[in-house]
Amino acid sequence: MSPAPGGPAPAARVQAVPGEPLILALDTSGPVETIALTQGDIALAQTHSRKPRAQGTALGESVQRMLDSVDRQATELAAIAVAVGPGSFTGLRVGIAVARGLADGLGVPTMAYPSTLGWACSMRGCTAPVAVTLDARRGELYTALYRSGPGLLPQLVREPHLESPESWLQVLEEAGLGGALLVGDGALLYGDLFRAELGSSGTVVEPPIAGPDMSLVARDVAGRMRQSALQTEPLVPLYLRGHDGTRAQEPSAAAIGADSR
Repeated sequence: MSPAPGGPAPAARVQAVPGEPLILALDTSGPVETIALTQGDIALAQTHSRKPRAQGTALGESVQRMLDSVDRQATELAAIAVAVGPGSFTGLRVGIAVARGLADGLGVPTMAYPSTLGWACSMRGCTAPVAVTLDARRGELYTALYRSGPGLLPQLVREPHLESPESWLQVLEEAGLGGALLVGDGALLYGDLFRAELGSSGTVVEPPIAGPDMSLVARDVAGRMRQSALQTEPLVPLYLRGHDGTRAQEPSAAAIGADSR
């Protein structure tokens, strides 16, 4: 219904600018599959799904549903960001294969980010150090340490490691990180240990959150595009377990084709 003559004009609404870059960001490194879509500085959609991911066809369908939900087309994508590890062997290969398949078909660049970054981004605005603590199975953790910085993304203080909960506990104690925030499935799984040993220092084990914030990662890609033309970064999965090798081979062309349909 149109406003009555002489009535107040409709209030302005924040909307995505069509000319801004449309960025897709994926994280399939762990049990929480995250898909984010941003246009410029505006987050259009983000989903978190805690479910097994064995076939890339389902991930491709999830990406298409997200695009449809915000009335966007895959052909409008300007770049694709993906978490390359550390994480699940199968999960990383699926996410990378789908990203590579889409990027190759569309002729757009790909950008690689550590899988711990999205979890640190989920605590944006936190002034305390963020200790990303992810369940790596087998009684081990994927860990990384971040601090808030002047830029959009948190600053990496300690590179991702694979270690035992006791080793991570020692790192945090020796670093003197009173008031640190532990976040991730591993923080919940070993919460009693961390609370018992670190609670007196003000360290907090964060209650369950949805998952990594990949919309902030996508916004970072858009910001980088404004500054200069992006060069495609190789999407090579990072594995920290010795038997997996330090770096795995990239998915084959056949796998990419199968996973991106």
